Amino acid sequence: MNSKLLILLTSLCLSTTVSAEGWKGQGEAGFVKASGNTDSENLNVGLKFSKVGAVWTNEIAFAAFQSSNDDIDSADSLSADYKLKRELTERSNVFFNLNYLDDDFDGFTEQVGVAVGYGYKVIDSEPVAWEVGAGIGYRDTSELLLLDDGSRVEGEDLSGAAFVIRSDYRNQLTANTQFIDTFKADLGSDNTFFENEAALLVSMNEKFALKAAVITRHNTDPADGFDETDTITSLSLVYNFAQ
Repeated sequence: MNSKLLILLTSLCLSTTVSAEGWKGQGEAGFVKASGNTDSENLNVGLKFSKVGAVWTNEIAFAAFQSSNDDIDSADSLSADYKLKRELTERSNVFFNLNYLDDDFDGFTEQVGVAVGYGYKVIDSEPVAWEVGAGIGYRDTSELLLLDDGSRVEGEDLSGAAFVIRSDYRNQLTANTQFIDTFKADLGSDNTFFENEAALLVSMNEKFALKAAVITRHNTDPADGFDETDTITSLSLVYNFAQ
């Protein structure tokens, strides 16, 4: 996990430069350690940046999660996502999406996906906003086989075209409380991947907020020995780089 966290920490060091170029963003981190009869550690780190223009919108996100119990990893993942949108009207847009996922416990090697599609703002008002999108894409990954001795080797190539679905829902519940739900699905012939993040964000002031989130990832056809569904629950302190 050290190399993955290095990527995130390097990105964090660049946040000042990014903000100076007209971007805004936020970083989040959470850590829980327990010791005694059982030693456990849980760590999550995330970064999000966005730049909204009259026509073009850029969104970048990184996230890393690690969990261990008695020095044995039970969760270890790194994800990165880049989205470029070109507004067509006040409600519609076309988008390009590039994403990366390296999860040691999902039954697949590193997954790299690219997609293009059409987005539409179903609701565009206060306090609720909801945007959906659909398109076509390509996902590059292979099956990860778990051997009897505990080692893992690359198996069948599962790369191929996919139909993609995206959803971004936001509801400003109160002046300082926001509910966010983001969903994405890559539907392929060999495997269909779903990911949903539901989060509650409570602002303490202009710079700091508390975030409670649940991420659910589901693969319809993982390799033997791997579960179809993973769930990550986190509690983080969020810092806003720019307003």
